[in-house]
Amino acid sequence: MWSSRQRTLEKLRSRWGKPRQAPFYPAITAYAESRARRHWHRLSPQTLSDIDIRDLFLHIDHTSSRIGQQYLYDQLISPTDNTASLKKLDDQAGYFLNNRDQREKAQLLLTRLDSPDAIYVQLLLQDKLFTRPKWYRLAVLDTFIVVVWLLLSFFYPGLLTGLMLLMAVNLFSHYRNKNNTYRFIRSFPQLNLLLDVTNKLISLGLPFDPTQAKAGASRLKTFQRRSAWLSFGETSGNDLALVYYWLLELLKALFLVEVHVFFALIRDLEKKRADIDTVFRYTASVDVAISVASLRAGNLPTCTPEFTTKGLHVKDGYHPLIPDCIPNSLTIDAKGILITGSNMSGKTTFLRSIGINTLLAQTIYTCFAATYQAPPLKLYSSIRIDDSVLEGKSYYFEEVNVMGALIAAAQTVGSTNLYLLDEVFKGTNTVERIAAAGAILSWLRKKGHFVIVSTHDIELSGLLKEEYNLYHFEETILDDQLTFDHLLKPGPLKTRNAIRILELAGYPEEITREARQAADIPFTPPPDGQGYPATAP
Repeated sequence: MWSSRQRTLEKLRSRWGKPRQAPFYPAITAYAESRARRHWHRLSPQTLSDIDIRDLFLHIDHTSSRIGQQYLYDQLISPTDNTASLKKLDDQAGYFLNNRDQREKAQLLLTRLDSPDAIYVQLLLQDKLFTRPKWYRLAVLDTFIVVVWLLLSFFYPGLLTGLMLLMAVNLFSHYRNKNNTYRFIRSFPQLNLLLDVTNKLISLGLPFDPTQAKAGASRLKTFQRRSAWLSFGETSGNDLALVYYWLLELLKALFLVEVHVFFALIRDLEKKRADIDTVFRYTASVDVAISVASLRAGNLPTCTPEFTTKGLHVKDGYHPLIPDCIPNSLTIDAKGILITGSNMSGKTTFLRSIGINTLLAQTIYTCFAATYQAPPLKLYSSIRIDDSVLEGKSYYFEEVNVMGALIAAAQTVGSTNLYLLDEVFKGTNTVERIAAAGAILSWLRKKGHFVIVSTHDIELSGLLKEEYNLYHFEETILDDQLTFDHLLKPGPLKTRNAIRILELAGYPEEITREARQAADIPFTPPPDGQGYPATAP
């Protein structure tokens, strides 16, 4: 026992400051899906895709339990405007950073809920767990008859024949009911374990209000007593233990014990679903706070956000999933932001880094930046749009649908949104694209929302000069090599290298000369008459 505990502790210590490094599996989202209507804001599927939510989650997931994982994911996709709860999380994470002994005691308890079966506890949070079948009343009558006949058989042994017939019927009912209980084989024992872990976490005196969790666990004691009658899983052991198991099975079948206990448990749990959720959230919130502490203890620099009443200011913000990502700073106050630049220069990465830091500020009170200041924002984006060929939708129609949802969200009263947009309406012709994009971007700013747009359409800067500031990312060509510094710079892009890149890629001189003449760019002859490189750098 001690060696097992010590091994677990050593593993926890080796993982401190590091993510789980495990694959993303669908069950992580189950708890969040069961609570879809209970949040101030919920990220749309489009935004979840745009910010690569699965990769982001795997990076910030430092939890020790499966329920902690599920709870963290629910928080991650549900930013809040409740700054008091975020600051409480900050205090709790700080406590675990400064109290290693208490943290490790809590982690050791939480690892007991790290079995794959622990993900099934959330099944018990459904509104209707199981509908009692119509034949259940006959089962009650059946059990009553068995008890009466068993008592009378002492005086009338002939009744034992009828009892044997009832036994055959009850065996069928007993094993038929096991099909009903199969989906709960994992969740019932894990709820018992959750209650045990919760009570022990409460006894540690951690900086979490235990009042509701303690009351909820107390009300669930009846579940623990009744569930002891149910035997889930295979039995192993010697021959005597096997004989005892089958005798017990026969007795339970005769009196339909599992049938009655199962439906009593279901009825009890449906009434106490709020208690299960309270206990779940208490223990999971401890795990999440430890996870945030571990994230802050990692190698990447982080800061805590400052919530203001206006303006968005990010200093040295960066994308946590990109190694050695170049940090950038940005301030949005009275105007939106237009960003130009070539592909690979950093526009899309910058949009994602702003979105990720805005999200993390309002979910785990931790940002990958030197400073982050903003009011609570609802995050919307249109960065990665798929062409739904199988559904018969064109790229442009998909863009229309996505932008329509963003426009609808902009009309919600009482909230300020952050919009991250990459190449608005690039699926249609240039003239109408610029006209439509200009109208939409102007309308979003007039509604008072923060808007950051990357675009190749420099014409938008003229249309929107009163409402948007212009920034750019640039590339340089040195010694026939294309390089990027990935630094955001104010003002318009002053260099044009698209045709030069064609030259470096080995395009025929006749093509590049004509392209330069059409674009009115001076022709640059190949160096030393050697011709252009055959391949792109």
